[in-house]
Amino acid sequence: MPDLPSSRTVMPRLDEPPTGQASAYNVVRFSRDTDPLSEAEHHWLRAGLTAALPDLRMDALFEARPDLLREAQHLVVGVERDSGAPVSALGASWAATASGQPFLHIGIQFVGARLRGGQVFATSWLALLEEVIVTGGFPYLAALRTYNPVAYCAMRSYGELPGAALYPETDTAPETDTARAGGAVATGGAGHGGGEGAGGREPRVMALAREIAAALAPHAPFAASSGRLTGIGVPRDLYRTRPRCDDARVNAHFERHTEPGDRVLCVVRIPAETVEAIMANFVRRTDQNHRSTRASARSA
Repeated sequence: MPDLPSSRTVMPRLDEPPTGQASAYNVVRFSRDTDPLSEAEHHWLRAGLTAALPDLRMDALFEARPDLLREAQHLVVGVERDSGAPVSALGASWAATASGQPFLHIGIQFVGARLRGGQVFATSWLALLEEVIVTGGFPYLAALRTYNPVAYCAMRSYGELPGAALYPETDTAPETDTARAGGAVATGGAGHGGGEGAGGREPRVMALAREIAAALAPHAPFAASSGRLTGIGVPRDLYRTRPRCDDARVNAHFERHTEPGDRVLCVVRIPAETVEAIMANFVRRTDQNHRSTRASARSA
């Protein structure tokens, strides 16, 4: 496994974890517009992620989408200190719905098989959020498309804030609200629509989910009651086995509403009145992170 090119490692972009304790991993940041992946870094990252995620058909993914890692406006990579190998990647870009509503699209979310549930993801998410806030402000609205219940749980953790709303909820209700993402919604039977049920309890979030689905996958069938986007996964068999998380209800939702090649649209909306408290906490954690980095540099 090749190391991260030396021209990158000497740059002040390697962050200590926010706890201030020594970590086995660094975080490296890239920007599509101002600090993109070089050819050597692109090769290094593709090879490293392929090795770190044996449960995914990463070679097939990169063959189908060769520029995937370069598409993200912001890209944060977790790097193992001892080996210099990449073990995670988190990427996001600003997008907008047809009505002009901005949202953060989290298009890349990979964590090495042996590191899931550990510190590397939390550290990477903090670094990504810092980059996003600096360039585009706080993401009041964020979305991702996933086949993995673990990714849904990560969004749920982000949405566990006062006044925040998560879409979809996971009560395994029947799928009755299906339409083309870019068209009108056809409702039948006892569908939940924008009321209580699998799609969420806040009508505004349900409406935003439809708009986001239309922006990200305009030609895909979209089931607003469950978040299912049918057949958009490339390659269809990216996951060698169906992924699972520790929450049986979330697993049941994905098993009921998806087949290989499908994705669930996950959306978190955070009201403006909550952001001030979040930002204060974020600044505290960032200051701790920077102090930790300086202390490490002095003791090195």
